[in-house]
Amino acid sequence: MKAKPPSRIGKIFADGRRIDEAVRLAARDAIRKHAQHNAPLLIWRDGGPAWVPARELLKASRKATGRTRRTKPGR
Repeated sequence: MKAKPPSRIGKIFADGRRIDEAVRLAARDAIRKHAQHNAPLLIWRDGGPAWVPARELLKASRKATGRTRRTKPGR
């Protein structure tokens, strides 16, 4: 019996890069929304759950990616 070729979704799961990117974008969006509302996020840190200010996570992600904060023109 011949094996079926993987479906489109099967190929996406096998590669994993598109899924990783989707998770990264969703996390970034969640951090930004929490920062807009000045709400902390619950994350796993040092072996347990911890409430962390969203702005702290924004700073850490900018530092890790080497990006600086964008400012509006004229500022």
